[in-house]
Amino acid sequence: MDNKDEDGSAEEIVVVPLPAVDSAHEHQRVRSSNDRDQRLERDGRVAPHNQGYDEVADLVPAPGAKPIDE
Repeated sequence: MDNKDEDGSAEEIVVVPLPAVDSAHEHQRVRSSNDRDQRLERDGRVAPHNQGYDEVADLVPAPGAKPIDE
């Protein structure tokens, strides 16, 4: 497939690498968050950022929610 500008000349494509998201700092942050969430679960509590996640993942409608097609 030719990428041509309006005047018919070839368009220059610049490939830019994605930034490294697998840094050790990011990895540690995620592990720490997971450890905290698991500690809370063992204590029978839910992390605030996970609140409601199970209901959404299980497709449980919120109380009073109406189907879209009504």
